Amino acid sequence: MADMTGGGGVLVPIAPSGTLEETVTHAVDLARDDGDDVHLVRTVSGHHVGDVPTPDRTVLEQAERRAQDASTDALAVTTAFLGTDRYVAGPGEHVELFLEYAREHGIERIVLDPHYSLDATAPTLQSLESILDGTGVAFERAPVTSDSGTLTGDELFRAGVVAAVAFGFYVALGATNYSLFDPFVLGSGVITAIIAAALLRNVAFETTPSLGPVFGTVARGVLFVPYLLWEITKANVLFAYVVLHPSLPIDPGLDRVDAAVGSGLAVTAFANSITLTPGTLTVDADGHQLLVHSLNPSAREDLVEGVHERAVRYLFYGRDASELAGPAARGDAVALEGPAAAGGAIEATPTETPTGGGPDE
Repeated sequence: MADMTGGGGVLVPIAPSGTLEETVTHAVDLARDDGDDVHLVRTVSGHHVGDVPTPDRTVLEQAERRAQDASTDALAVTTAFLGTDRYVAGPGEHVELFLEYAREHGIERIVLDPHYSLDATAPTLQSLESILDGTGVAFERAPVTSDSGTLTGDELFRAGVVAAVAFGFYVALGATNYSLFDPFVLGSGVITAIIAAALLRNVAFETTPSLGPVFGTVARGVLFVPYLLWEITKANVLFAYVVLHPSLPIDPGLDRVDAAVGSGLAVTAFANSITLTPGTLTVDADGHQLLVHSLNPSAREDLVEGVHERAVRYLFYGRDASELAGPAARGDAVALEGPAAAGGAIEATPTETPTGGGPDE
């Protein structure tokens, strides 16, 4: 625990937990004693991904109601979402957002929920305290009394999903040697599912899945997969032409692209769709920034005009999201090596259409 210096308000990072209300109440008590304001902030990973998800709004509203119930009329309670304009990955980037907000509002201390977790990750796996220790910012852990072993609703839901997937996978493997309804297969499958759920409920997910968006993504995947296969097929034909051509007309380049996505799964899908398409290769990824090698100008044009990106946005965010302009039109593509490198930011070609072009067209 760092020493508290007081003054300038109290910042409370908000996340679903069994000790959230106690943490907010403690922060309100501190602020009331010192005549400060309370700032409740929730990090939401986003980069051109639309509105803040409902679960994030709900947990922040819950914390705000608790703060207002525990405060007086003279105490100001401010709420804010952080990171809506970027992809936030890992505890370091979360802390950067907190510190930016604290500097902007003159806040000098932070109150942490002991069970605060980044997304759906166990608090012990991504500790904010170890990072804050090296920043010089005053912070303290709220002295809560709730049972740390109590599972939240989100944890139970994630555990159920892990258990169902583990059980289905185990039974599918066991049925190759035994009957599908063999007691040994079913019994050992249940035990395996329980163990997997207990160990992986806070590891297997970046965020708690929501049934509506999940079903929507699965349904749109019916169009996304054929579209991706078609793009791969076209790229294969072009790649074969390049390889078989006597003069081997290649013109490799290296570009940095800021992907317009807001989750680790979407970044992964985008990076892999690029790599699966012959002629382009995702070399590295840092948050939503991808480093991509292109074999020739045609492959580079598809990348910076958003052929891959629009398909991935359609898959995860729906039809309207696929209408966002491509990386070149947004100024989110920079040539690092190759013939286009001297020009810096890559400009969209005259033939690029900023809207449409997704797999549903």
